[in-house]
Amino acid sequence: MNNSVDHHHRKIVRVNTQPSSSRNTIPNDLIIEILLRLTSKSIAICRCVSKQWNSLLGTPYFTESFLIRSSARPRILFTFEVGDKWHICSAPQPQDLDKDLTVVHADYHMGISGKSYYENCLSVHGLICLTGRVPVICNPSTGQHITLSEVKARNKSLRSFLGYDLINKQFKVLCMTVSTYRQQRKSKEHQVLTLGKGEVEWRKTECSFPHYPEDYRDGISICINGVLYYPARSNHTSLIACFDVRSEEFSFVKLEVGVSNIVALVNYKGKLGALAYLYARPGELWVLDDTKNEKWSKHSFVLPHTALQEMKSIWATDTGEIVWVLPHYSKSPFYVFFYNPETKSVRRIEIKGIKEKVLKGQDSHVQVQNFNVTNHVENLIVV
Repeated sequence: MNNSVDHHHRKIVRVNTQPSSSRNTIPNDLIIEILLRLTSKSIAICRCVSKQWNSLLGTPYFTESFLIRSSARPRILFTFEVGDKWHICSAPQPQDLDKDLTVVHADYHMGISGKSYYENCLSVHGLICLTGRVPVICNPSTGQHITLSEVKARNKSLRSFLGYDLINKQFKVLCMTVSTYRQQRKSKEHQVLTLGKGEVEWRKTECSFPHYPEDYRDGISICINGVLYYPARSNHTSLIACFDVRSEEFSFVKLEVGVSNIVALVNYKGKLGALAYLYARPGELWVLDDTKNEKWSKHSFVLPHTALQEMKSIWATDTGEIVWVLPHYSKSPFYVFFYNPETKSVRRIEIKGIKEKVLKGQDSHVQVQNFNVTNHVENLIVV
């Protein structure tokens, strides 16, 4: 924490540890307003001040208010695997669009041991899902994680996605098997598990439209306004599968003819965007303007020379910037690139502290695997 935050902590603790006879009472509303300005890491420290504060900071009202505030100060989330352990870090996402280079320091949140996780989803409302036969839900902001019950399915090929229902404020995990018969692939055994409702078993949900998720890297998916999207195919036709997290119903949107090599699905100013990019060629951002009538608009862009290498972990900010990292994440300095398609300008954020926090003391030959970067907001919800 920086000095200013430490200073605020000292003032608050001093007031609340004085004898009751000489202490002025601070209204809870004022305490909440002050604490909402802090990071989740600072909130965890404040919960140790007193039982009253611990109770106050654990209320649904404070959790929801904190999420609203943190949405206005998004972070960059880093997940990667070293040896037999997954590591999760995050760093502030500077909002100064005029600075060409900004340096930020990463915070280390948690590590999870296990080699059974083969894919990690994007951050959804502050949570992430490490998928596998036994998925794990993580909250980097609180350092908590929960292991879900084993997915019971006949087929070993599983795909899982994390979604969020905005109306009922529920997280759900969608899981399906993918089978191949006579060179025909399709998803089967669609199952859903709702978090926080005491459910320990997966329950089946129906999908009458034969399809299967595309085998794009990093399990491309995104949840926007309560709808989970992922690229799919049906009878050699490219589609976007749309899973309504609340109703648990499927629908599908056709891609424009000729659209291929989708590298990411993004939230482009509140709409679904599909980024198509080939090495050293102009990129295409297809924005779904009308879901019902399957109307897409095309936005072409040319990335600067720094992107002519293989890009990883592509996403978009709420302001429409395209974000990516280069594959050489183990080298220093390590940059995250932000490209504005409207102004055709690029800015860099140098990330410091990841190697020092994670790789310090590790064997020099240790490999960093499954490195992913994504947009993230802090959420204090208990998993």
